Amino acid sequence: MARLFLALFLLVFGLNLLFGLSIPIWVTGLLALIAGVLLVMEHFRVRVDRK
Repeated sequence: MARLFLALFLLVFGLNLLFGLSIPIWVTGLLALIAGVLLVMEHFRVRVDRK
């Protein structure tokens, strides 16, 4: 799941950089934050189970 958000962030960031899309900076920042948190959680093997 973390790598999915990381890939999505990289796609949005790259397209925004190459084509000058008017994607707000908070969208790319939020995607980067989610990807970073999920990668750290995955590294420390933190699990969130649904009840």
